[in-house]
Amino acid sequence: MDFAAMMEHAEEYHFLLQLAILLIAAATGGWLASKISMPPVLGQILVGIIIGPTVFNLVDGDNHLIHQISQIGVVFLMFLAGLETDLKELKASGKGASMIAFGGVTLPLALGTIIPLLFFKNYLPDGDSHHQLMFALYIGTILTATSVSISVSVLRDLKQMGSRQGISILGGAIIDDVLGIILLAVVSGMVNPGANTSVSQLLINIVSFFVLAIVAGIIISKGITKFAQGSVWRDRIITFAIILCFIFAYVAEMFSVAAITGAYFAGVAFATTPYRHRIVNKVQSFAYALFTPIFFVSIGLSAVITSDIINYIGYSLVIVFLAVFGKIVGCGLGARLSGFSPKHSLQVGIGMIARAEVALIVANQGLKSGIIKDETFTSVVLLVIISTIVTPPLLKLLFKGEKPVEVCGGE
Repeated sequence: MDFAAMMEHAEEYHFLLQLAILLIAAATGGWLASKISMPPVLGQILVGIIIGPTVFNLVDGDNHLIHQISQIGVVFLMFLAGLETDLKELKASGKGASMIAFGGVTLPLALGTIIPLLFFKNYLPDGDSHHQLMFALYIGTILTATSVSISVSVLRDLKQMGSRQGISILGGAIIDDVLGIILLAVVSGMVNPGANTSVSQLLINIVSFFVLAIVAGIIISKGITKFAQGSVWRDRIITFAIILCFIFAYVAEMFSVAAITGAYFAGVAFATTPYRHRIVNKVQSFAYALFTPIFFVSIGLSAVITSDIINYIGYSLVIVFLAVFGKIVGCGLGARLSGFSPKHSLQVGIGMIARAEVALIVANQGLKSGIIKDETFTSVVLLVIISTIVTPPLLKLLFKGEKPVEVCGGE
């Protein structure tokens, strides 16, 4: 059999080679980052950019299988974050998290709307002043998106997930996500009145999910604590936990809430059971071996920057600055007003600046519907790259000297 025939015969299993390349890249990037005392996630994202369409184009970033595996990776990441959350601290951080989220939404929205409208009208689609305002509002809405998966990974490495700042970042991100969904529905309806968007139905869905998740979480927690005794449960609890994690994530999407929020709620439910440590140890062993490294490399794969950006680099850098500044100041001010020290407020602000899949999805939706232009979409891609690259080292620097907060309780 000649080489061409061999290649054709193996084509059906080409995905195995793609996965091998991704895992080699993730391991190499993580190792190189650790060598310079940086979080492994930074190296994984950077190596994703290198092997992706931006540089060598070794792996197809649009590959459906890679996308699915990366989604499982971020679901597991947020499930682990829930498992490492102290429920009492989460309840106590409710007011502070709300203020953090409110500041992190309003300031980027205001800056992202006003600055393009005043100084970059040529980058907005044509129309009268009302239409220009609507288009600018959409840009502001894109900038409100937060993706804390990167921050969660770094905080886990630094053993700060259980700290007041870590819990507030997570709580703020969940509220931020809900506010962002509502805001997107409202703005999309204003820009495209013919769209089939019901804000009232969306609010009903969100409230219904949170009620359902809380009730289900209480039942799971009490049921496992009361009945899950003996070796039979101990052997099967991991499978049961993963099943419920996936169900929570799926139901969250059904109710128009992000899957990662559902996974986080599932983690919080299991965090109150005697098997907390056992689930953490088992899940992170295989999640960090396959799924989460592919997720972080896939972020780099999806960040495609072309040479055309040179023509509007000033506009792109302004968008990036507004997005980063808006989160640091907005979330940081919210944290400061809720009683955090200046240093801890800055930690919270930095923890909220990263953008990833949410910003790209919203921007892509706007591009396809003609709400934004190519220049704005490319600027959002640049924002994703810069925010994901700067977040890990900044968090590590700001948390230097902080006492580790271990997960307590459970088996």
